[in-house]
Amino acid sequence: MGQHALAELSDTALIELCHQRGSGDERPFQELMKRYQSMVWRLCYRYLRHPQDAEDLTQDVFFRVYRSLAQFEGRSSFKTWLHRVAVNTCQNEIRRRSRRPQEAAAELEAIAEIMPGSQSTERTYQEKYTRELLAAALAQLDPDVSEILYMKDYEERPYHEIAELFDIGLSAAKMRVQRARLALLVQVRQLAGDL
Repeated sequence: MGQHALAELSDTALIELCHQRGSGDERPFQELMKRYQSMVWRLCYRYLRHPQDAEDLTQDVFFRVYRSLAQFEGRSSFKTWLHRVAVNTCQNEIRRRSRRPQEAAAELEAIAEIMPGSQSTERTYQEKYTRELLAAALAQLDPDVSEILYMKDYEERPYHEIAELFDIGLSAAKMRVQRARLALLVQVRQLAGDL
């Protein structure tokens, strides 16, 4: 079966071929990668804000998916499962980075080099602080909570699509988004020391 014929198959059929052929024929998995590589890269970029880091993490996501494809049970769509693996991988990377003290020291040195007094400098620092605070708060949320926030607020998916991806009703999707936003707000306030 050629690559063109593989492109015509559904995700489910491609996964079945992956199971049947094992590592002897990687073309079905390559087709899945081709379909979803840009989606995963965009998600990784939103977390890390650096193109090369997003590229590296995208490769890591697909490596993890390839290794655990046999465990995919089809209870959700492949796209939803892949999205969840990508979110978890990104959150783990952010946690790993936050534990590296040398990066924190370099960060302080970079801030110390900024000349004080300039409004644009203060604004730049405040924006950077806000982004980092949000990223840290998101990393501490349950993956399902952060995933629904990314779907609604970053990918701007409509509620009906979120409901379909989570296999829930429309009103339940709206409620989950509201609860996720509240959980993020609470987490941000805790990290900022406002509570």
